Amino acid sequence: MAPHTASEQPITRLIIVGAGRGGRALIEYFLTDPTIEIVMVVDQNPEASGMQLAREAHLPTHTRLRPVLLDRELQYDILIEVTGDPAVQQEVIDLKPDHVRMISGVAARFLWALLEERSNNQYLRDKYAAIREHNRNGGEEMLFGSSPLMKNLEKMINQVAPTRQPVLITGETGTGKEMVADTIYQRSDLVGQPFIKVNCTAFPEDIIESELFGHVKGAFTGAAQDKKGLLEMAAGGTLFLDEIGDIPMAMQAKLLRFLQFGEVRPVGSNETHVIHTRLIAATNRKLRELVAAGSFREDLYFRLNAFTLELPALRERKEDLPLFIYHFLKKGVLKLNKKVERVSATALDQLIQYDWPGNLRELQAVIERAIILTDTNRIESEHLPMSIQSETLSSFERGFKAARALVTDDFEKHALHHYLNQAAGNVTRAANLARLPRRSFYRLLEKHRVDPRQYKAGER
Repeated sequence: MAPHTASEQPITRLIIVGAGRGGRALIEYFLTDPTIEIVMVVDQNPEASGMQLAREAHLPTHTRLRPVLLDRELQYDILIEVTGDPAVQQEVIDLKPDHVRMISGVAARFLWALLEERSNNQYLRDKYAAIREHNRNGGEEMLFGSSPLMKNLEKMINQVAPTRQPVLITGETGTGKEMVADTIYQRSDLVGQPFIKVNCTAFPEDIIESELFGHVKGAFTGAAQDKKGLLEMAAGGTLFLDEIGDIPMAMQAKLLRFLQFGEVRPVGSNETHVIHTRLIAATNRKLRELVAAGSFREDLYFRLNAFTLELPALRERKEDLPLFIYHFLKKGVLKLNKKVERVSATALDQLIQYDWPGNLRELQAVIERAIILTDTNRIESEHLPMSIQSETLSSFERGFKAARALVTDDFEKHALHHYLNQAAGNVTRAANLARLPRRSFYRLLEKHRVDPRQYKAGER
């Protein structure tokens, strides 16, 4: 060890052999520690992501191990070997100075895995905090992530939110339609005005008209006094009608009249008055098919369809899954009053491979269930439902072609991750490492919606 005074902390000098994912994770961590000095980073691949980071940090690098080990003027205390190559490990054992301690094999892999997990968790925490900064007035805004589909959706929301235009939100069950409605409200100039949410399936057919438009005393049995409808209660603000595809045909004509002229006539009244309420509607049903079947008015459909936001299913934006997993982990910890800090790498891989037919709603339920089941501060594979643990095996039930396609897609995504990591986000370099034409590599990036910028130094 280097000499030091009582007022100074001792400096430990390191050599890191192997500059792939493991070496890069070690470099990133040790650069923040003032008690550590990295005297050399060694890797036979000069374009390895850790070598690039080392050069950016002005650290010495070398592509040949033997001259480094034979250099007796080079002073260092510990050598960490993370190549996973038995021949390299043996060369280090044979040539390193006797006083130098060595960390290699399983111990080295365990060390860098811990540091990489810590780095990834910090990245997600920072990204999550930055996105939550978009929230205003305590509303539950949508987390858009980084997928092209969701970036385009956010752009459309920002364009329509300041207007009074009615909006139709479509998408599968559990994709976050209500959160999108919240986001539109939060980003509109109506924020602070009434915002009332109605699930159209919550009321029987003979009651929903009274709930929306109100009634006068004596309009029907039990109408003991006048009652304002929800449309009028939301006057000057926003009304969100969820599951509008289930609204009765008799109600659709009155709703269309409201959308066209702002007219509201309570049940049992002969008087009509005009109010100004913005309408946001949502449905998981295909309204065009309902129109063709005669169960939804075509004129109302066209009125609602003037501005439509279509939410993609979660399986179409898997690059955003780590962000949503962390989001629901934080929410679940608060809700269940349990200290759970992270998801293991194996469990995370299984969560990402799963197709999520129930979308965000299913993901939230799975994360909360796992928080309840774990006895530690980490969610492991065994805390996930068997349907998620065995997703790859169950895919064989879909037939040979479908199962092969799933395995191929999984391999392609992991390969893209590997080569982009090695190339620190440089697509040309990654394509060369993969021995693929640059155009073919770009096609794979587009197919799996992978953004290479996320792999650049300082962005992981």
